[in-house]
Amino acid sequence: MENNHSLESKEPNPKLLFKLTLMRHEKPFYKDEGHDLTPEGVEGSIASGKHFREDGIISDNDEIHLVHSPTKRAKGTLDFIAQGAELEDLPKRSINQLRKSDMYDTATLNARFKELDFDMEKISEDHYKNPIFDERPDIIEPQSHKKERLYRAFEYLVRWFEKHPSEDKKPHVISVSHFELITHIIDDVFGIENIGRYHAPSFGESVYIEAYGDTDSNENIRLKVTYGSKTKYVLFDRKNRLIKEI
Repeated sequence: MENNHSLESKEPNPKLLFKLTLMRHEKPFYKDEGHDLTPEGVEGSIASGKHFREDGIISDNDEIHLVHSPTKRAKGTLDFIAQGAELEDLPKRSINQLRKSDMYDTATLNARFKELDFDMEKISEDHYKNPIFDERPDIIEPQSHKKERLYRAFEYLVRWFEKHPSEDKKPHVISVSHFELITHIIDDVFGIENIGRYHAPSFGESVYIEAYGDTDSNENIRLKVTYGSKTKYVLFDRKNRLIKEI
């Protein structure tokens, strides 16, 4: 496991602001009807909830907050996660900043997806290599804008938990979003090509983040980021809203 920075050596008594489990929605029909999940997606969501509970990713010591993208597949995933984790009674909040890409020319995009045989691995790689995803805002929301709103949402969490600290429990946000947002933090922390595939994360995969306050300055938040077998400590620059090396 990659772990080349020790948080403890940098700060003897780090203050945990919150934990964030940032998950891609489970396998959908992409019809935006009902919960929009395939039977496999429903089963996977329930299993993830049970996994979170049984493996200690969430515990009774956590103050759980449930948030999701406005899409039905994201909310459906979170609903079934809550069922599996026995969190059905907790409220859920839709966060617009966690939405999928804004698409303005669906005909052009659908033609491109057809060229790629609707292969999600190829489509995901295309998001990084095809200039239209950066240079044609008339077709689709640019990558830079999606990254900006992802980190805007993260800064919102930092501010919230700074103003509303929990006295006896650990704040833990479980959030369901989309690969085109989540890959930005994976890329910024680890480098997307170092993951070995552009299709990261796959349906139902999560990035686990612990956010720590910095005793020397409130300009940076220290993050412990885990994805798969990789863990790395980085800084979140709050002013510029970007990831920096420690």
